[in-house]
Amino acid sequence: MKKLVSLFLALCLALSVTAALAEKTELTAFQYALENQNTDFNNLWFFDELEEKTNTHVTFDMVKDADWSTRVNLMFAVPEEMPDMILRNPVDVEEYGVTQGLLLPLDEYLTEEIMPNYVSRLNINHAGDSIPASDGKTYYIGYLMAQNVNHTGTWYVNTKELEKLGIEAPTTIDEVTDMLRKMKADGMEYPFSASFTQFGPETIWNQFASFGVPENTYYYYIDENDKVQFTGAQPGYRACVEWLHMLYEEGLMDPESLTQDSNLWANKVNDGQVGYFCYLRLINTAISADNVGNFKSILPPAADGYKASVSQILEVPTAGAYLTRNCKDPVAALKWIDAQLETETMMVALNGKMGEQMVLNEEGKYEVINIPENNGLYDFVPVTMGQFFAPGDYYTSIYKMAPHRVERYEDSKAYEAAGVLEYKSFQYLRDLSKMSNEDAIEAADIYNELQKFMEESFTNFVRNGVTDESWNEFQNVAKSIGVERYIELYQNAYDAFLAK
Repeated sequence: MKKLVSLFLALCLALSVTAALAEKTELTAFQYALENQNTDFNNLWFFDELEEKTNTHVTFDMVKDADWSTRVNLMFAVPEEMPDMILRNPVDVEEYGVTQGLLLPLDEYLTEEIMPNYVSRLNINHAGDSIPASDGKTYYIGYLMAQNVNHTGTWYVNTKELEKLGIEAPTTIDEVTDMLRKMKADGMEYPFSASFTQFGPETIWNQFASFGVPENTYYYYIDENDKVQFTGAQPGYRACVEWLHMLYEEGLMDPESLTQDSNLWANKVNDGQVGYFCYLRLINTAISADNVGNFKSILPPAADGYKASVSQILEVPTAGAYLTRNCKDPVAALKWIDAQLETETMMVALNGKMGEQMVLNEEGKYEVINIPENNGLYDFVPVTMGQFFAPGDYYTSIYKMAPHRVERYEDSKAYEAAGVLEYKSFQYLRDLSKMSNEDAIEAADIYNELQKFMEESFTNFVRNGVTDESWNEFQNVAKSIGVERYIELYQNAYDAFLAK
């Protein structure tokens, strides 16, 4: 009898295990992967452990950056073959969500029962404000690695050269000009240098801030009356290009600032040829470690008659995960995503295993102790291609920032305290104010032509100077391209945002 009972119990256990395995949810994911990411997520220990926690098995289709656009277009072209999830790279929400309905609205699932980790952080620092689409619905789970940073470019000066010349760091554009002339006379090859690419921390476009124009790659900003303005129509825009032309003519400016990329620019800084520039930060960048001590950050100097206005950035989420309308089990999919957002799981996915790459320090904060060389971390964990959602106040409460992060954070605090940031970030227009798909297409068409015109005009002004005739022609051509309609479209979207 005992043997029969034992056999019966063993059979029941086997049947229950089989039933549990049969109940495992099977999902498919279209997973974005970086070019240097050679690890197959289908065989990664991290996702094996996640499967045990969630009883959900995910089969990944790893898609590298070079193939992403083509594969996305093919995927949406055959809706019945779409995967359950699309992970870690943006797709057009207005087109595929609002208009075509191929992405699943997630609002009904954003509950503490289904996504406790995500929901608990969604309103910290207004992190979720930019996520809803033009129809007010949510089509993706956000990805956010905030650092409490509020600006792109920081202004730097060569302190070694200042000491040699016996002068103080400049606080006005007139003082900058005087400093650059003295540096040139002292034999410095490029007193001022920048790169010429899309708006970034070391690009020449940062210089408009000294003339009250918070320039960005979209050529719009919000004034203090909540009106959207075209940057190229402002008096400070002309004043800035006139100043840059003067630097160009006097040889105070690196002429390749109108053509070079960031790598060539950084080589000149490291060779000691540059005295004044903008950049992201000093530590852990293209600036060599033995060169960092030669520079210090300063507040952006303002031109006479203008108040400095630095383009302000918001730390808003990008795309972490979408569910397609084909998703077999939205609840299981979102629970699987949320399990990655449990604090320690999330930190391990980004930084590596506890005790090997990361520890909890005496403050009870996660601290990185080892970073494998040559992007080796990508062999162990998903890093930035996993799920992560950490608004600034939450992130700083759990994580001891590395020195380079602290440096950037301190500069941001100084800029905010000095009142040199623009009234409202351009991201209120780009990320928070949602247009209909039709309006967005119209704005994009105008922008494509406007961008080329603005870059060509800027380069011409700096090289050849500005006259009343050339300035008026610049304004007229911008209008003919449709800049007034471009601004109107963003004003309408922004007004709708404010009304909400």
